[in-house]
Amino acid sequence: MRKLISCLIVMLLLAGCSEKPQDLEEPEQAQCTKTVEERIAALSDIWSTAQYYYGYWNEMPEDFDWDARYQEFLPRVMNVKKDEEYVNVMREFVALLHDGHTSFIPASDLKLNQAYLPFDLEDLDGRLFLKAASLDFEVPLGSELIEIEDQPALAYILEHFEKYVPVQTESAHRSETVRQFLRDEKGKEITLKWLTPQGETLELKAGYETSGSVYLNQLEKSTLSNKQLILNSSPYLIYEINSDLVYVEISTFAGQSFHLYENQVMPILDPYQGVIFDVRNNGGGNFTNALIILQSFSQAPIPPFYNLDSEFHSSWVPYGEYTDTIFYSGSDMNKKAMRMMKHEYYGANEDVETILDEMEVEPYPILTTHILNKPVMILTSQFSASTAEMFAATAKLLDNFTIMGLTTYGVMGNHCRVNLSDGSAYSLSVDQSFSPDKQPFWNRGVPPDIEIWTTPEDLLTGEDTVLNAAIEVLQNQIKERTGE
Repeated sequence: MRKLISCLIVMLLLAGCSEKPQDLEEPEQAQCTKTVEERIAALSDIWSTAQYYYGYWNEMPEDFDWDARYQEFLPRVMNVKKDEEYVNVMREFVALLHDGHTSFIPASDLKLNQAYLPFDLEDLDGRLFLKAASLDFEVPLGSELIEIEDQPALAYILEHFEKYVPVQTESAHRSETVRQFLRDEKGKEITLKWLTPQGETLELKAGYETSGSVYLNQLEKSTLSNKQLILNSSPYLIYEINSDLVYVEISTFAGQSFHLYENQVMPILDPYQGVIFDVRNNGGGNFTNALIILQSFSQAPIPPFYNLDSEFHSSWVPYGEYTDTIFYSGSDMNKKAMRMMKHEYYGANEDVETILDEMEVEPYPILTTHILNKPVMILTSQFSASTAEMFAATAKLLDNFTIMGLTTYGVMGNHCRVNLSDGSAYSLSVDQSFSPDKQPFWNRGVPPDIEIWTTPEDLLTGEDTVLNAAIEVLQNQIKERTGE
């Protein structure tokens, strides 16, 4: 029945098109695992669910026409010849929503023939440097990638790969596009030109050939190499910087780590005069884990976030099926189904500012009364996402906290997984989140108080530019407090 409905909708929409695609017959010699009908139904699932439940339609350009783009992609998805092409078309369609929480998840039975280049790159404010490679790769680590196929490297990457990247925050968009470039169809070769640290130019071919992105030849990390490791218990990695400072890397806010923080981490932090929290590679998770950290350094109550959403019932979804995910495991969200938002929620004559001004938000529960009164530095990057951004945004409004590094990823709020007719799925942002001072995050991120990029020189030597700067600033803050 679902397939019949999908086809009827497709035919109705195409009736007004000036250019009618070919009939819905499977193209000759097609190698795609999914039939034409399955591909159309899956694309229709995305189109229909997003138009009703996507949380950021009011942020999209006024001239953006979701129905027109759907009609544009229909003939493309119908005429793909192989699974890689099908997945790329679907990824490109989903990326039109320009939301970092939104992604296409291919069905497990699709026969994808993808591989990685034998190296990894570091994006330093638009310049790309070799930070890791396979042992037999002939380019010295720390070399700058300057050309691809006789084009400037970054221009080539953006031209060919940015169409697959939803997030639009500048540095996050660029870095994610570079990540896309590193993976492509197996066997493909490209010509690369490098500038070595010694000033030599190297030109060679490289192929997409490796099965993963872990490389044995990597630049060494030296900043923490001689520091004392105090705790290594996921998600916390704690080093003593010196007798005054302690460094805490938080790899994720997922799970229920607030118990670990209260029972083990806080006693470790207590004796030190300053703390550095590193969330540069933290992709988010459960805000409760971030909340207890913020509360442990603040005399004042933590101001709550604003969320615009509505109740979701799976029966509302025209196609696809709502699936509970682990994103909010144990929370009320999963117990009563995901809360989703219709774009009509705002009303025709109401703007977001008016709604936010009229909203009443509940205060957060008190998780700890043990206050550590000391200066705190939070390190962020373009890969600090979701709850990590909430952590940084809230900290900016509190005493004792300084944010250093780069603007965060630019995604916030709740998202869910929608199963598609072909066995694939996609994730979709279903509400809008605003900071306690009612600032939006979507494709903006959280700017640091002090912006610092890693330098090419420090990348080569393994020095952590941002961490070193944080240590210096934090030491000065301690001196101001103590009067030394």
